[in-house]
Amino acid sequence: MLRPTLMAAMIGVAALSLAACASGSNSPATSATGQASAGVQFVQKNPLKIGYSVYDMQSPYWQAYAKGVKAEGAAQHAEIVIADQKSSEQNQVSGSSDLINQGVSALIITPVQPAALPATITEAHAAKIPVIIGDIGTAPGYDAYILSDNYGGGTMAAEYMIKKVGAEPGTHKVGVIQLHSGSVVGEQRVAGFVDRIAKEANFKVVSSLDGKDTVVGGFSTTQDMLAANPDLVGIYAANDPEAQGAARALEAAGKYAAGSKFLLVGFNGDSPSLDLIDQGKQTATVAQDPYGQGRLAVKTALALLQGKTPKFTNATDRVIQFPVQVVDAANIAAFRATLATQG
Repeated sequence: MLRPTLMAAMIGVAALSLAACASGSNSPATSATGQASAGVQFVQKNPLKIGYSVYDMQSPYWQAYAKGVKAEGAAQHAEIVIADQKSSEQNQVSGSSDLINQGVSALIITPVQPAALPATITEAHAAKIPVIIGDIGTAPGYDAYILSDNYGGGTMAAEYMIKKVGAEPGTHKVGVIQLHSGSVVGEQRVAGFVDRIAKEANFKVVSSLDGKDTVVGGFSTTQDMLAANPDLVGIYAANDPEAQGAARALEAAGKYAAGSKFLLVGFNGDSPSLDLIDQGKQTATVAQDPYGQGRLAVKTALALLQGKTPKFTNATDRVIQFPVQVVDAANIAAFRATLATQG
């Protein structure tokens, strides 16, 4: 994402006191245990509740993620309790702590401030609760980290451009709109694109600017790119809001005249960008699957509670990379049909 993105490893550490397991008449019965990599003995309580501390429920991306969490929770007969951080670090810390105190068996977090995670992770582990990080960024101590294959998605975007115009003669100049400085997922998305483009002798990245993750940023950076490089043939934006801004600038510059082959590729699979693809104003997007990631987060939590090892992409770092796909005019109908099945 951010989606909307939206995505970054940011700063800020919050202090939390450690919380022990509930005791006395409020202590839930246990039905299963699982072992953390750090030696924590996880406890599945009865009834089974899973907490999701979500970045911001106003975002369609996180709404879809929460739908996935709820859908898999229902399938696994687990109650899902959601705490909306509302893009606030304070809410991230307090809301996550509240979920722990409600007696959840597992905690899924999409953090506003990844650097604030260690205290929450420590508190959760003291209560024998596994912590699954869903996207954005993380900090040491988590039990699983699920995120899109951002580097691979950037590579896909490059290969898409290469396939579209690579056979044509001449040097093909392209621009890159980055996410804000310090965004880990943004850096991965750009690196995947740039590394792959660098292997093509007839492609050249002539401009790489920070679009600050926004429509406004995408608009202004595209104007700057076109002013300096009027012969640009394509732009890769590290998220869809930036691509949406780029589309406005391209339209204003007359780049959508009849016969234009200008390439604009975004990243996320956001609804406004899907509309632009239908209109021929955005060529493609590298689509993430927040709904699928949400379901996987619940499955991963249950595996940890049951003492099983999740299917990590990188077992050393306890990372699970979720696949992405390129969506353009050729497959957008099928992609929309899939979205419709997710409710």
